[in-house]
Amino acid sequence: MRFSWLILLVCVFLSTKCNARTIKWLTHDFAPYYIISGPNKSQGRDESIISLLEQQLPHITFERVIIPSGKVIQELANLQSNACALSLYRNKYREERVYFTHQSSTAGLSPSIAMHTKLSSALDIEDAKPVSLTNLLVNKKLTLGVSMNRSYGSEIDKIINTTPGINLVIRPTRDTLSTLTYMLNLKRIDILLGYPSEHYYLAKTMGFTDDLTQRMLTEAPEISYGYIGCTKNEQGAEDIATLNQQLKLIKQTEDYKQILTRWLPSHLKPKLEAHLQ
Repeated sequence: MRFSWLILLVCVFLSTKCNARTIKWLTHDFAPYYIISGPNKSQGRDESIISLLEQQLPHITFERVIIPSGKVIQELANLQSNACALSLYRNKYREERVYFTHQSSTAGLSPSIAMHTKLSSALDIEDAKPVSLTNLLVNKKLTLGVSMNRSYGSEIDKIINTTPGINLVIRPTRDTLSTLTYMLNLKRIDILLGYPSEHYYLAKTMGFTDDLTQRMLTEAPEISYGYIGCTKNEQGAEDIATLNQQLKLIKQTEDYKQILTRWLPSHLKPKLEAHLQ
């Protein structure tokens, strides 16, 4: 009798263990989305959203793996590797290879330019007023700093790649934005292209917040959305369905809204908050 109960307990244990579910998240060393070290460690936007989902799904184990951001889609497209990633752009090429949530996982302000506060004053650019990148490059002859092999949206990319006679400084180094932000503070470039939370985080951590400011661009849409992508197999379909449902719930919370605006300067927070109601 005791032996029968022992067998039953072993079977239950093995069944539970075999049926345990894990979601492997692909993350990166890329502040302010993932902050791997320093005083703001684990306060990145995207990693904090993953933590909110983890709290909602205590029966699922969340495993985090750090890989280069340029290899995320390649890893997700590997049918032998079950994984998910947060805050991805959806396009036809990716949707052929990866499952995506219908619910957006993140929302952020579209590309902006950072510049010296003295330059913004000299150009008489108001805080809340978007500026034309084309005008700054073609008419004002300002020098623009950009990261190599990075997309900023079709319209902005077109301006950078096809406008003749503009002054560009392109940096391919690993810490591209940090290098360019340092150059901007030294006035070796006039304006720097990136995303608002990136500009603010770097200026803050490098001690340049009083010297640098940023402006939205008329050529870019106001908001950019990111989605969760998972491997296009049976487990990926199950994970996407679960995560899509949980996104509906966490997007109604104040914690979610605070995370999305955490690394924005005060004058730009209302622009994003208006889309999070």
